[in-house]
Amino acid sequence: MILNKDIETIILVANKNELSFPSPSKSTYIYEIGVGKVNALLSAARLYEDIKTLEINPIVLNVGTVGCTRYPIGHVLYPSYYAQGDAYTDGFFLENTLFFKGRGVLESISVDEFNYEDALLTSDRFIHVNSSFYQDIKHLNPMAFDMESYALANFCFQKNLAFHSIKIVSDNCDGTVKDWESILGEISGRLGNILHQFMKNLDAEKAPASLS
Repeated sequence: MILNKDIETIILVANKNELSFPSPSKSTYIYEIGVGKVNALLSAARLYEDIKTLEINPIVLNVGTVGCTRYPIGHVLYPSYYAQGDAYTDGFFLENTLFFKGRGVLESISVDEFNYEDALLTSDRFIHVNSSFYQDIKHLNPMAFDMESYALANFCFQKNLAFHSIKIVSDNCDGTVKDWESILGEISGRLGNILHQFMKNLDAEKAPASLS
């Protein structure tokens, strides 16, 4: 399927193997963005050019896997806070660091308002509990870590696009990331089914507005 005027929801996934999605509707577009913040941002920028040309205003939904120390493999998360996980957050570096809150409509908030325990932190590396980086931030008790969401949330905030994310735990930041491919076979279908139900709920929420 190509992007067209009937598209209402765009699903962004870093690697297509992360998601086994049952037959998407004609109003849903699945787009593989690649791994990491740079790939995510470049893909979003290319996609946005088509969105502008078609004059559509889709919901952007980022799905995929995360590393997490608090929940077991296979647990599904619905983040509501996003931050750059490997940025400096002290001193003058804060001047150029945004912190986001929201599901759907995003808002930029101060670091004092930011709830790390409900936050997805985006980094340029796989997180390991024995790393000095993790030891420096473990007291914040973040929800999980990924490699794309912050870049996408930031982009959608700048472009006034609704943004949601659904993530599934694929490793516990303990070095088992080497088993990622085999784990995907077990969890990608679960993520797809949960995403399918999530989208049905979104459609149900939009229905009253369309009937008014």
